[in-house]
Formats: sequence, C-alpha cells, structure tokens
Amino acid sequence: MTAQNQTVSVYEALKKRIDEGFYSPAENLRESALSEEYGVSRNTIKKALLMLENDAYVSVEQNKGARVRSYSKSEVMDFLELRETLEGLVIRLVAQEIGDSELDILQRKLDQMSERRAAGDLLGYSALNREFHAVIYQVCPNRMAVDTLVKLKNQMKKYNSKSILIPGRSDRSFEEHTAILAALRRHDAGQAQALMEQHVRNVRDIYDRYYGILF
Repeated sequence: MTAQNQTVSVYEALKKRIDEGFYSPAENLRESALSEEYGVSRNTIKKALLMLENDAYVSVEQNKGARVRSYSKSEVMDFLELRETLEGLVIRLVAQEIGDSELDILQRKLDQMSERRAAGDLLGYSALNREFHAVIYQVCPNRMAVDTLVKLKNQMKKYNSKSILIPGRSDRSFEEHTAILAALRRHDAGQAQALMEQHVRNVRDIYDRYYGILF
C-alpha cells in the first residue's frame, strides 16, 4: 500500500470512529498511539489528522496535538441557522424538478420510517431520515448548495441522530416529513420551503433546549 493510500485509509478509519462516537468531543488523539495501532508512521498519522482538520473533524494545535472537534452552543445554533437557509433553497428548487419516481422513493422511505417508529427503533428511523433527505439532495440542480449543506451536516453527523431520542421528537419529525412530501407532490415550492425551514427550526429548538444532553 502506498503512503498516500495509507493516509487515506487511516483518515477514513478515524472519521468513521468520530462519526460513531468512539471518541468523545475534545478527546486527545495521540500520534504515537495511533501510529502503533494502525501500523503506520507518525508522519502518515499527522497527514491523516490534517485531512480531518480540513473537514472540521478535529482541531490541531501546535505543541498540543489533535483533539476531536467539539462545538459550543453558539456554534451549533449558527450551524443550524445556516442549514435552515440552505435546506430551504434546496427544497424550493427540488419542488420544481422532482419526478414521480423520486416521489415514490420518498414515499417508501416515509413508510419505512413509520415502521421503525412504531417498532421503537429510533436510530433506524434516524438512518432512514437521512436517506429521505439524501433523495432530495440528489434531485437538486444546485450542486454547490447541496455540497455545502452535506459538508456542514457531516460535521455534526455524530450528534444528529441523538436528537431523535428526545421524547416526542419522532412523532413531530414524522409529521414534518409527511407534510414536506405532500408539498413536493403538489410541486408547491413555496410551501415546501416553508415546511423545510420550520423543520430545521424545530431541530434548532431541540438543540437549544437539550444542548447539555446532546453534547
């Protein structure tokens, strides 16, 4: 395996661990320990950590090393404010473009979300929720908006699924997604945008109220 491939492999492995919560926010990532664990040079680890810093997964400070990126409450609120704007733009464009095949896929995702919710599998529900949004992103003609939105969401990925565990959130979330799909079926761009923006504002309210639990 080439040095570049080793770096990418370590980068992907560490990113997966951060996404899954293996490391805690602000946890120190020691180069020497990671070098031994992955059987690669410290230089390879350093390059992988710099890649993760570029993607906002870790913070690297001179003479202090790398730590898993943590977010203040104000940063989370700023992120969700930006996400609200981008999600609204994306869904407004999608409402004008979406076809029957994509609408059918969204309906199947929504049906599966209903099943997972009824079974009490909230993490399964959350995974399907991400797939529901991914279908919408695929349809959007403004790829720059989608790429920016996905990158922002990936930075918060490890926390996103936790919000669904807040009591009552799954019921409200399902209602919101049902209404969004109905607006898309009508190709009502204005209503779809308003509903999506409200959906994100509701998520923002959850983080505002339960920040100490989620983070």
